[in-house]
Amino acid sequence: MFEQDVVKPGYILGYILALLSLSWLVTALAALGLLSFSWLLLLPFLPGILALLFLSLEGHPVEVHARPVLGPVTVPSILFAVAYPLLLVGLSALVALGTGLGYLNTGTGTGSTFAGAIALGVIAFLAAIPASLGQEYGYRGYLLPALTYWQGRTGATLSVGVTWGLATAPVAWLVLSAAGSGSPLALAFLGFLLTLTVAFAFTICASLSGSVLPVTLMNVLLLLAVPVFFPASWDPRLAGSGGLIGVTWPSPLPLLLLVALAFIPVFAWLFPPDGEIPGDGL
Repeated sequence: MFEQDVVKPGYILGYILALLSLSWLVTALAALGLLSFSWLLLLPFLPGILALLFLSLEGHPVEVHARPVLGPVTVPSILFAVAYPLLLVGLSALVALGTGLGYLNTGTGTGSTFAGAIALGVIAFLAAIPASLGQEYGYRGYLLPALTYWQGRTGATLSVGVTWGLATAPVAWLVLSAAGSGSPLALAFLGFLLTLTVAFAFTICASLSGSVLPVTLMNVLLLLAVPVFFPASWDPRLAGSGGLIGVTWPSPLPLLLLVALAFIPVFAWLFPPDGEIPGDGL
């Protein structure tokens, strides 16, 4: 990291407090009916907007603002970005089917053609990119390297994961409550733990590249793959319908969390904590 890239601890703390305060405030106002739920769609952009603001307040040159996006993209980072979401969701589906906790949905047809389904998928993919880029610019483009300088990669990953989880947990609770979940607080907590766990995969993907574009791709794929396989992840009323896998639990979040946790020792073996990551800088 160049000296001009170093973020002082006071700015890091200010960024985290501003992000959490604004995320919680918007969610609280939406819960009270003072803001419409459409305001929640702006929250994923908040990490990136605040990162640009704090970079400007710190007086960093323009090239530092642009580097997280315009940095070099590597082949290993793209491969990891595609493989991790597919493995996480695919293995979770296999565990669900193998244990009897889930079953293959055969009546999920909507009458749409294959071409129509492909078109819908492309539209959803493109629509998810701006919000995911806003998240990743803030979390992995600004906060992760800033904290890594002071805490090392493992400590920074934990700090970013906690911040990410705390920023999104209130929204998860509100959405789950509106969807009629019997235990939205417990499911929101599981969502927080899942976010903290997958943060390690996001750090590895970000470290394999000089740009946040691959990790943005991983964010989008994970965002789309989970509800395609497990629609009950956000709406418990869909536990037995829609998607590829129906679940007998109220939510597939515990299953996704267990599979995500199983990846941690694999990551620790393949990518030693604070050690050189194969492919970094290629």
